Order: sequence, then C-alpha cells, then structure tokens
Amino acid sequence: MRCAHVALCLIACLLVVGCEAPPLPTQSSFEMVQTADFLTQNAPPAGFDQGVRFAPIDRNLEALPHWHTLLIIRFEGFFAGTTEPVSGSLSAEIFSNQISGERRVVLRAEGDAFALADGRNVEGVRLGNAFYFVDQNGVCSLVTDEPNRRRVAELTAGDLIGGVRQARHTYARKTAREMALWQYGFLPSEVDLPLIEPTQGGTATIASGDLWLVPSLNAVADYTLTLRLESALVPIFQGSKQLSGTLTITYTLLESGVPYNIAIPFGC
Repeated sequence: MRCAHVALCLIACLLVVGCEAPPLPTQSSFEMVQTADFLTQNAPPAGFDQGVRFAPIDRNLEALPHWHTLLIIRFEGFFAGTTEPVSGSLSAEIFSNQISGERRVVLRAEGDAFALADGRNVEGVRLGNAFYFVDQNGVCSLVTDEPNRRRVAELTAGDLIGGVRQARHTYARKTAREMALWQYGFLPSEVDLPLIEPTQGGTATIASGDLWLVPSLNAVADYTLTLRLESALVPIFQGSKQLSGTLTITYTLLESGVPYNIAIPFGC
C-alpha cells in the first residue's frame, strides 16, 4: 500500500509538472532588435533622459571657466496695418573668462527696423569691477554712473530670448564643434520669450524650433526658433510700433574651455 501511495504521488507530481510546461520565449522581430539597439545607442547620458529645463537658454554657463556664444535675432516683414516693408537684425557676441570675472559683449544692429541707415556696433567690457563702453563712434569710456552702458557688458542671451522650460530628447544625436550633442523637442507652451510684448489683438505663433544640448557641459549648444508675428511689439525693433512678419532666433555656443584675451578697449 505504501509503495502504491508513493507511486500515485509520483504520478501526480509528474502530471502537474507536465501540465506546467515552461513558457515559450517571446519571439522578437529583426526590426524590434534594431529599434532597441538604436534607442540604447542614442539615448542621452543619465540625468538628461527624463527631460531638461534651460530657461534662461544660457543656463549653467556660469559654471564653465571660459565660453563664447553668439545670438542673432532677425525680423522680416511689415509695420502692422501697412504694406511698408521693414527688416533688421541684432547680434550679440559674448566672450567670458568666468573665473577672472572678465567679459566682453559686442552688439551689432542693422536695418530699418532700428531706423538705421547704416549698421551700428557697440561694445561692453568688464574686467573685475571695472566696466568699459565703446560707443557707435568707436569712442571708449570708463563707465562710472551710467547703468545702461554698464549693462552692455553684463548682457546675457537669456535676457533677450528667455529659454525653454521643458524639453525631452528625441534620440537624434550628432557631433558639432568637437562636442557630442543630443536633440530635444519642446511644445510652444514651454517657450519663455521675453522678447515679445503682447498687444490687444496681436499674436506671436511659434512656427518651428530646435534645441541641441551638450550634456558633458550641461549647456545648450544650439537653439533656433521661428515665429510668425501679427501686430506684435518687439521692443528691440522700434518698440513702439507693431510688427507683422517672421522673427527668427539663432543661439550658438561656439566654444568653451578656451581662455580669451579680454583687455581694456583701445582708447580707454
């Protein structure tokens, strides 16, 4: 009886094991494997894969010892409610030796959007606690009690174009200017844009935008934005007149880690 009981138990165990056959492995297609490999190989580094915030756009540059950026703002269109064409561009080139407190900002404006017949350049330099300003005539002066002239040397890209409050990576990547870059996408509602002043009945619609980060520097490498304006105020372009047309913004981190020769401007 004992042997029969044991045999029955063994048969029962065998039947149970037989009923609980091991599951078959999930079949994967070649395309699935390729997709997984692509996502793995093109994912940004840890800390940059769950969304990023760069408002202002030049956020974190103060943590770098040296850097050089270029911002260009262009407008093509008309004075609102007229057929009178108007265009213009403003560029801001910024050099910084952060550790020594040295900074150089070169502003260039041209076009009838500024009511200028010819281009105009001004320059601001900060050397420690000393500030210098070079006006449109090339005359240099030591800034003492003129805050507007002092602000030229302290101007940042974020002051003019704001930034992006939230962006997520797209898995696109590239190498540019010897930097490894990853692309990020964002919604129009996530763009912070102090450059535009809303007016009653006026609109500013984002037509396209692009954002590339360099995670090794925790900084934005490239940022572009195209806007369609209808009866909008852009203070840097004859701020009291409403404009309709296309506004484009291009921001570039040209290089970092290179000390710059920032000296007292000629004539001071």
